Amino acid sequence: MRPMMYAAAAALLLGALVLAGPRARLEAQQAPPAAASAVVMPQYDAARNLRLPSGYREWVLVGTSLGLSYAPAGQSGHQTFNATLMEPSAYRHFVQTGQFREGTMLALIVQGIGTNQLPAREGQFASDIHGVEMAVKDKARTPEGWAYYGFGSPMGNGGLRESAAPQPKASCFDCHVQHAARDNVFTQFYGLLKQP
Repeated sequence: MRPMMYAAAAALLLGALVLAGPRARLEAQQAPPAAASAVVMPQYDAARNLRLPSGYREWVLVGTSLGLSYAPAGQSGHQTFNATLMEPSAYRHFVQTGQFREGTMLALIVQGIGTNQLPAREGQFASDIHGVEMAVKDKARTPEGWAYYGFGSPMGNGGLRESAAPQPKASCFDCHVQHAARDNVFTQFYGLLKQP
């Protein structure tokens, strides 16, 4: 009699596990990872310069462009590929609310244009990084609300600056406030931010 009881209990347990398996997997897929829920805010050094965030290359890609320049026609120099990344917790907030929250950070990675690289027979690709710039929404840091930072190019000195002071208001802010489609951000160039 006992072996039958053990067999019945084992069958019930196995049945419960089989039934719970898909549901548990579904719940695990729907639950956000613990790290994904962390809100990342800009960090500043003692001189109140923006620190280059360590994980910015892992942020959400929100837009790319080729040869996009704000200089008058024919005065932009050489063309570049540009990739714009947005800090993930700020991106999630934007998707949910349609607003750029305080602490939003966007990184612009400027890259050269590569060609004639085997095995490709034609076309172009983004090559070496020429510079990294950031836009940050932080009214506690700048009264205008948004500030723009340049971390330089890794080509000359082998690496980007660890921190950067805000660009003069006339350099970036004025253009953004006049021409940005939404809250000082050129969302007209970023397909993933046009329709939150």
